[in-house]
Amino acid sequence: MKKILVILTGGTICSHENSDGERTADAQNAKYRIISNFRKSSSPYKDAEFDFLMPLDILSENMTIATWNTLLDTFRENDFESYEGIIILHGTDTLAYTSSLLSLMLTHLDIPVILVSSQLPVNYEDANGNANFRAGVELILNGISSNVYAVYRNSDGETYVHFGSSLLQCKNHSDDFFSPCSLKITDCSNAKLEGTPFRTKNNLLKDLTELKPCVLNITPYVGINYDSFNLKNFSAVVHGTYHTQAVCVERSKKQGSFTNYSILSFAERCRKEGVKLFLAPCSENAFSYESTGDALENGILPINGMTNEMAYVKTLVGCSINLEKDKLIEFINTDINGEIVY
Repeated sequence: MKKILVILTGGTICSHENSDGERTADAQNAKYRIISNFRKSSSPYKDAEFDFLMPLDILSENMTIATWNTLLDTFRENDFESYEGIIILHGTDTLAYTSSLLSLMLTHLDIPVILVSSQLPVNYEDANGNANFRAGVELILNGISSNVYAVYRNSDGETYVHFGSSLLQCKNHSDDFFSPCSLKITDCSNAKLEGTPFRTKNNLLKDLTELKPCVLNITPYVGINYDSFNLKNFSAVVHGTYHTQAVCVERSKKQGSFTNYSILSFAERCRKEGVKLFLAPCSENAFSYESTGDALENGILPINGMTNEMAYVKTLVGCSINLEKDKLIEFINTDINGEIVY
């Protein structure tokens, strides 16, 4: 039987909780606990063989562009031919962002990559990390197709497989993950899934020297003051929308100048400073509301058909490989398997 490579990055699944209830990343010890718990399970593959790499040992809320570069270097520097698949142990807080990044960067791999997390340290009896790890192993050894996935058991007791490219951030005060295209595992005693293969000859890892912190990601809120944003050192801005794809376009008076609460005043600044401004999610035909139409008519660029996490990641990668405006827009709008217009 071929081995599975386990890449440890930290997170709750790799954490240790002290007597005061404080959790710290402890990936070195976590791998023994996770494998020991798996060996004690009833999985038909409990004797599977594993190799380990530990490029990071952090809580995932501490993920940065620099640590992402360290993770990507792991995929540049290692040969995966002898492995049936890869499991990445990762924290929940930034899981959707990392899964989006890897879905974009690993389309050339011909083995599955599965991200596995836990809502509690795995020494807790009710931690879902042990079940998530087991499902990941079984999916790989049962032949799930090459792609990037996230596997997670929600509070409803069901284990879901998500395309990494469409995983959404876990909501506040929730331990559940969702995506526009969740796929339920119907037999959790031996997880199987007919996944969707996705492999291209394009290897972005070769084109990308390193990710650069060159994209500003903005979430709209009541009272947002665009004068407070410094555009220095940014190549692009990905600006979110309200649920109707609307944004604030307030003017000081009818047909008057825009106020500093209007995205249109911000758009003027972006144009002057050579910073590309994107709206996500936003359809190019989103003219139902005057505000969104106003934004599009003033040259703000729409991104649609993907999660906000993927919109940010694509823009970040595109700017990091120095794509110019038209090439950047084309790159952002290129399909990644699993993305769904919603």
